Amino acid sequence: MANPVDTIVLRRGTFRSQLISNGKLRAQQKSDLRFAATGTVTWLAGGNGTVVRAGAPVARIDDREAQIRLEQARQAMHKADLDLQDALLGFGYDVADTARVPDETMRIARLRSGYDAAVTGLRSARLAVDNCVLTAPFGGRIANLKTKLHENPKGDFFCSVINDGSFDVEFNILESELTSVRPGQEVRVATFVEPTKRYAGRVVQVNPTVDDKGQITVTANIPNPGRLIDGMNVKVYVESSVADKLVVPKSAVLVRDDREVLFRYDPETGRAMWTYVLIEMSNSDSHAVVPNTDRGAELNVGDAVIVSGNLNLADGSEVEIIRR
Repeated sequence: MANPVDTIVLRRGTFRSQLISNGKLRAQQKSDLRFAATGTVTWLAGGNGTVVRAGAPVARIDDREAQIRLEQARQAMHKADLDLQDALLGFGYDVADTARVPDETMRIARLRSGYDAAVTGLRSARLAVDNCVLTAPFGGRIANLKTKLHENPKGDFFCSVINDGSFDVEFNILESELTSVRPGQEVRVATFVEPTKRYAGRVVQVNPTVDDKGQITVTANIPNPGRLIDGMNVKVYVESSVADKLVVPKSAVLVRDDREVLFRYDPETGRAMWTYVLIEMSNSDSHAVVPNTDRGAELNVGDAVIVSGNLNLADGSEVEIIRR
């Protein structure tokens, strides 16, 4: 009884070479924030995932003592200003025309009046107030926030701000695969949550060194459509076009006696012909093959290659092409 099979006509065409690697998404911009002062959190812009603008406050701690010190510094500054005026009058200079005062005289007057110390004190007090507020260094989202309102931040770290508009993904390729990857080349990534959905990006840099494992680190940038998050593990697919290849579906190639084979259909006898092949390259659904001439194999454009119903075939098996 003839075995029902499907066939394709072998053609030369462009093969989509595909490298597959693993990587992890990393936000292109990420900043860990920490308060320079200590105190109780009195205000939060929101929780994890809250969007903040560049320069916008993220959190505040109790600044009442800092505000008191700032007011004291302002008063000291006002007194020092009056003392400076008195000192200049004592030297015989009009306070309204300080440009006429010699530099050395001005230096002495500022020291005697405590003016410079007051300026420094006021600057320090303003900084102390500013240190009670955390601001976003760039637009993004709050992440890794663990401190709640009315709590004291635990340790140095308070939260992160990440710009998740796009992500960098680092992955490794073998030294032998270097010619298949170049800056600007398109890549696609798939998450383990949605393995069938691909997100497009481009290679931005190739590290010009080979590590001790014979691997090269490649970085690609992936725009975020809104479903990707920092730290996600992903599969990375790098494709390139290779012209003039004999391309067959993966289902056409079997392993027999530890060697790759495919079956060609002989229209004269109606039988399958066992043909040894070598796989030059593969992607997710196809192989680029050449005949294994060391085994005396032939493979030519126009051959009918069996692509299904071939699992139980032997050389010379009678087959029948399914007409669809």
